[in-house]
Amino acid sequence: MKPNTLTGILMAAAMIGLSVSCKKDKQPEPVVPFAKAAEFWDANKAKAQEFKGDAATGFTITGAKGVKIVFPPNAFRDQGGQIVTGNVTVKLTEILSKKDILLSGPMTESNGKLLVSGGEILVEADLNGKPLVAIEKGIDVEVPQVMKAGEMQLFVQGRRDPGPNGVPDTNLQQSPLTWIAAPYAPFGNGPNTYTFTLPSFTWVNCDRFYSDPRPKTTITVLPDFKDGNQVSDLQVMLVFRDITTVVTLPYNTFLQKFESYASSLPVGIEADLVILGKDADGYIQFGTQHITVAANQHIDAAIRRTAQADIDAFLAGIN
Repeated sequence: MKPNTLTGILMAAAMIGLSVSCKKDKQPEPVVPFAKAAEFWDANKAKAQEFKGDAATGFTITGAKGVKIVFPPNAFRDQGGQIVTGNVTVKLTEILSKKDILLSGPMTESNGKLLVSGGEILVEADLNGKPLVAIEKGIDVEVPQVMKAGEMQLFVQGRRDPGPNGVPDTNLQQSPLTWIAAPYAPFGNGPNTYTFTLPSFTWVNCDRFYSDPRPKTTITVLPDFKDGNQVSDLQVMLVFRDITTVVTLPYNTFLQKFESYASSLPVGIEADLVILGKDADGYIQFGTQHITVAANQHIDAAIRRTAQADIDAFLAGIN
């Protein structure tokens, strides 16, 4: 009887071991923490910082990234042009990296021509919720040269040039606004800061036109949706490797592709192509690939739900 009992025990142990082994083999895969769009934008979009000061006596503000603005006495007017007094609210948004431009700031182009940026800011002001107007002269600004982009001049947001024939290209789904040089504004290129007089409460940019002797070309991009999901708010952008330049590729309704501005990209320049959107379930759809621009290039750009850690790693590497 003892041999049979021992055999039974061994067989039972073997079956238990097999059962445990099978259960281990069937453990579910770890859940990938895909990025939710609302949480992603809340964590990464540059936020307006709010300050309050006495309009009559003047005051100074300094942003979290180092932008300094000096408001002299009586620097604020109402919409009718009258000097205002009392505590005013100033909002400052600082765009001082390629990541900031990619996710928050106006793209660095002027009527389709590439701009190199030394930093963008948005300044807004109000009194009891009513927008205010800046005095024409006297509001001094210092922007730290954290982007290390060299000498600049001042650009402001303005209406896009309708084109050589005065008729805009209706096939391009593009912003009606672009950066316009502001030669009337005095501008200083110091060793560590850019200094200028704020022309108005609006977006301003420390910029220069990008000069490159290489021949120019136009490229197209078509999204390759890997998840088969409906995607909205779709954007295609280029983050250049060796210059502080980020541009969007407008959608061309005639070609049904995203297309760079005509003859704007130097052949041989390197960039990270970024495609970004939101799917029907509220997740970020994301894709990126390194490209070297070639003449008349077409790119099929993969886009899919992506882990938050992978997006964070890419963003950390572009500045």
